[in-house]
Amino acid sequence: MSSPHQIASFRKVSAGVLASAHLAAQDDRPAVLKKDVSLVLKRVAPALGIDGTAYHVLDILLGLVQGDDFKAGRRPVVAISNQRLADYTRKTTRTVTRCLKKLVEAGILAYRDSPTGRRFVYRGRAGEAEQAYGLDFTPACFNLEAFKQQADAFQRRLKAEQEAKRTITRCSRAVVDMVAAFGSEFEIFLTRIKVLHEGVDGDVFERAGRIEQIYLDAVAAQQALNETEMSSAGDIDVSPISITTPTVSLKRNQKRPCSNEQETQFTPDNGYAVEMALEREPGGAASRKQPPKRQTAKAAGAKSGETNLDGVSIGLIKSACSNVQDELGLSFSNWAMLCIAADQLRMLIGLSPAGYQNAVERQGRYLAAACLAVVAEKALRDPEQITSPGGYFRAMIDRAADGKLNLHKSLHGLVS
Repeated sequence: MSSPHQIASFRKVSAGVLASAHLAAQDDRPAVLKKDVSLVLKRVAPALGIDGTAYHVLDILLGLVQGDDFKAGRRPVVAISNQRLADYTRKTTRTVTRCLKKLVEAGILAYRDSPTGRRFVYRGRAGEAEQAYGLDFTPACFNLEAFKQQADAFQRRLKAEQEAKRTITRCSRAVVDMVAAFGSEFEIFLTRIKVLHEGVDGDVFERAGRIEQIYLDAVAAQQALNETEMSSAGDIDVSPISITTPTVSLKRNQKRPCSNEQETQFTPDNGYAVEMALEREPGGAASRKQPPKRQTAKAAGAKSGETNLDGVSIGLIKSACSNVQDELGLSFSNWAMLCIAADQLRMLIGLSPAGYQNAVERQGRYLAAACLAVVAEKALRDPEQITSPGGYFRAMIDRAADGKLNLHKSLHGLVS
């Protein structure tokens, strides 16, 4: 086996580096499975702020570490130089060095330096590491349960933020419909919402609570207005006049569904406001016509790659990406839900916001979201299959631009 854990003198030591070194020096490392470590680390990476190149480096190291080295009595060490990592990620060695330090300070890796600073592993006949110097995954084994809890908490917070954003959108649109239905008396509520949208104070949860309260105030004002209009005060008691002889005009009126007065005095109720709220934007009273239900995702979302969604339905995506839906706690029941989950899928595969936005501009949001789901599903099923999920996603977008992407075949393969 290798010599006791040590850190080379040329490294700048921080509190996180020392904490990881302390964990790596312990002999009672828990025996875990490589697939469990890979899955938990990829889930917790967004919560730890590990994305971009740092996530790419972590994914490469997880692909190189031996699964048997996580067994009891062994040590999961990866011996790869910074230059080789720089070649794989197409970054400079200084960038790789900063990414490795970030992983060490996060409690995932530990430096296990040789006296010369070189990284190497000498193995015996049975495959065990007799000498191992490099990047040690022992801290991740100790922190595995804590990482699980942190990942779960991060997912719960993301879901809460999404629900708060939905509340903001729903209440804002409902107030817009009230203004359109009941007149300028309700514009004061819309003005209050606009002030909150323009302000920067408070987080999304606080803004959601304030906007929901404004909506409740508007509903109370609407109920008071309805009670006033329905009041019988000031009515004149008039005796009814019975008409015994039917006239021609009466028969003609019976055939009409409603009178002109009924048409002009019709006041939309709450159900109408809620229905129309789905067709309006929060910022104005003008409505935008929704596309017909029979309109496919290809016609609504695709740009240059219009044929890349041929044979792809949301039902097929839902059946193929079951692991991703369980991981995120969502259901891809429609294209809107898939697009809502795109941000979580992007963080799950370590893709930068700029990389995803570029894909949306090139191929549309539906195809980009579908590719995200496929890459995330493959990475969750077999972490060793895709060494760079972000690069895999960009390659799919490039193939879509060339008209060579067979997304439906990939989805059918995942289903089977």
